[in-house]
Amino acid sequence: MHGNSSKPENALLERWSEALATAQFQASHVSLQALINTLAPAAERSFQRLIQALFRESLLAPSTLLYDEQGHCSLTLPCQARLRFEHLRPGRMASWDLRGEVILLREGQPEQKIQFPSQLLTLLNASLESPADREVLNRLNVEIDDSFINDTLCLAFHEQWTLKLHASMDPVYQDNLLSHLKNSPSVINPTSVLEQWGTLGHPWHPNYKTKLGLNTEQVIDYSPEFEARFPVLLCALHRQFAHVEKLAGTADYWQWWSEHFPQAAQQLTAVLQAQGLQASDYLPLPSHPWQARQELPQLFANEIGDKLLVLTDIVAFTAHPTMSFRTVLPEGRCDAPMVKLPVSLRLTSVQRTVSPRSARMGPRISHLLLAILEREPAIQKILSIVPERIGVHFKPQPANDEHSRHLAVLYRDNPHSQLQPGEMAVPVGSLFAIDQHGQPLLRQWVRLSQGKDDAAAMLAFFHEYAAISVPALLGMYLRYGVAFEAHQQNSFMVMAADGQLSRLLLRDFGDIRIDRKTLHAHGLDIELHDPKMTLYDDAGFVRDKLLHTVFMCHLGELILLAARHFDIPQALLWNELSAQVSQCFDDLRSQVDPQRWATEREALLEHAWPAKSFMRMRLLESHADIVGRLPNPLSAAANAD
Repeated sequence: MHGNSSKPENALLERWSEALATAQFQASHVSLQALINTLAPAAERSFQRLIQALFRESLLAPSTLLYDEQGHCSLTLPCQARLRFEHLRPGRMASWDLRGEVILLREGQPEQKIQFPSQLLTLLNASLESPADREVLNRLNVEIDDSFINDTLCLAFHEQWTLKLHASMDPVYQDNLLSHLKNSPSVINPTSVLEQWGTLGHPWHPNYKTKLGLNTEQVIDYSPEFEARFPVLLCALHRQFAHVEKLAGTADYWQWWSEHFPQAAQQLTAVLQAQGLQASDYLPLPSHPWQARQELPQLFANEIGDKLLVLTDIVAFTAHPTMSFRTVLPEGRCDAPMVKLPVSLRLTSVQRTVSPRSARMGPRISHLLLAILEREPAIQKILSIVPERIGVHFKPQPANDEHSRHLAVLYRDNPHSQLQPGEMAVPVGSLFAIDQHGQPLLRQWVRLSQGKDDAAAMLAFFHEYAAISVPALLGMYLRYGVAFEAHQQNSFMVMAADGQLSRLLLRDFGDIRIDRKTLHAHGLDIELHDPKMTLYDDAGFVRDKLLHTVFMCHLGELILLAARHFDIPQALLWNELSAQVSQCFDDLRSQVDPQRWATEREALLEHAWPAKSFMRMRLLESHADIVGRLPNPLSAAANAD
């Protein structure tokens, strides 16, 4: 199990040795040298997220940094040693651009290059606003080193995968991966390829690749960034102990399931009959192989003994995991439903189960959103959703949601079902992934749509991007109080047949927040599973979701990426976003309650923004969100910089 080695160097070498022995790494010709080459970029990515979190969450004070004439930055530690950063610069949105090495300088001792995030955090701990005690620090160090080591594996595999994709391209696509994926007859599902190839992890979280609880082989077997394929096993749950929630107009669950997975459905019927059970008394329930083997036999031993839950060796389908580790696509098909499965593991920093609330509310929220879009033809042109069609969860008596979340499934439609001929759904997260030239995939789309990829082309592209995403997402929020969790992983930008930006496509409504008063003002409502979730009376709490996921983790990070790789002053891009937000408010002024319009405009364009405090949450072991504030990058004060 990860994290058992006392020294990070030992853990790294052990993990590398195990990875190099796997079939996937050998088939992809990943070498030890390739892994060694990842140390610098993985450290840079890990240190950037760690340092940014510490400054952004006011755990470290930026005023403690000193810059010399060469632009090098240093930080004096309480022990009087110094950390020297080759390149560390602040940006808007309390972001930090860290590049190059971090060096420890001690009086009378040779310079020491910092290699592991645990070393950096340990050195900085005494300088933190509230230093972590030894036990908490050790736990955090295990987590961030696990993330770093996993990232070295990801980077080495990604490089070989990129070269393989490049070698498979026809010259007619002019070295453009997006053109190849969209137009090549050999590519069955381009969106699925991009989901896996473009998986990078959370842009803010220091634990962006943490997968504690999985050994090296399992990390590679189950993670999208290693082009994973694995068998999903089939269980049967007694109807009396199952709740099924369906989107209106959806067929009976057994019938629907049999149509999508006919062979597995026949096998399940035969297995149940062979055990003397009535097949019609049971419902099919696919299970992640880790869950089926590691968790269900212990957590549901009584139910298994009573034949309320039947575990089988039937393979429901071969899964292609998406950017969301627990959401998989059967065989990578364009016509199969996406399947969200519980995995009782702490990935990043949250246990990835499927709650009864998600299973029930997914179809209900989808129904509400489809009804809203029917009313709003202007928004419907620039915004589509991937409906969550069926949710199933274990339903004991009395109800026990904490137990039920480990035995559930949520089916959503395939993104491909929302596309017109010639269109392609591009996962926004994949635009940040690096191609064979060391450039983000974003550059390829800019070149495809604008004919060139210089700074002016990037500005034109971002103008078009914001002209779709702002009126779509802010429009839904202002008109109906709907704050989507539209970060990079949950958002697709649809590419039109001609390569231009077309519209936004959203998935995953598990953590959507809706302002009750605004929704009710339209005569709309929704049946709630938990009265404290989904609909809220606190407008600020709903707004925080919009700002954090849409304006910071999605649009804000896109701005930072563009500024860094296209050599554009950040201010130009933030000003463009500010203008689009202002325009959206102006366009909707007559359709929004005057008091709400004024309050929301001030909150988005002037007041401080929320910043989810990932490090504080880990330091305090808090499962609830801890939210700080940071200077508004769209404000008049920021624009005056």
